[in-house]
Amino acid sequence: MYTAGQIEDAVIERLKSQIPGLRECASLARFLAAKGVDRDGERLLSPAVYVVYSRGKYSHAWNGVQDREMFFNVVAMVENLRGDVAARHGEGSETGAYELIEAVRAALSGEQCGLDVDPLAPVSEEAIRGDATMAMYGITFRTSCRFAI
Repeated sequence: MYTAGQIEDAVIERLKSQIPGLRECASLARFLAAKGVDRDGERLLSPAVYVVYSRGKYSHAWNGVQDREMFFNVVAMVENLRGDVAARHGEGSETGAYELIEAVRAALSGEQCGLDVDPLAPVSEEAIRGDATMAMYGITFRTSCRFAI
């Protein structure tokens, strides 16, 4: 069985290796600890993706094993001083949030990230936050693993 942290780390490494041009790829906890939820006028590292284990669900079998269904959120953030449309759509050679969230989906869909877990499957995506120069979107992936009690 793998811990949530081990899977989170494997997902981060997969994203780092598959999405060129990221200025940051880390745990969401690292982003929150370093910058806080509010930007306070500080420029974001952009484009960036952050990964966080969001929840799990257990099912119990009578034969001494448990299955844990796990959900991981990946937050894609882009800041573009040309405005919110450029942040979402990109401009010229600059990546937009829509392109970044698609790159995340492509990099993780069907992957096990070197672990003995069910392949990652996208579940949902949504807008999280945005303003005049920044767009933040999230995509949730599901996996599961089995372990002995």
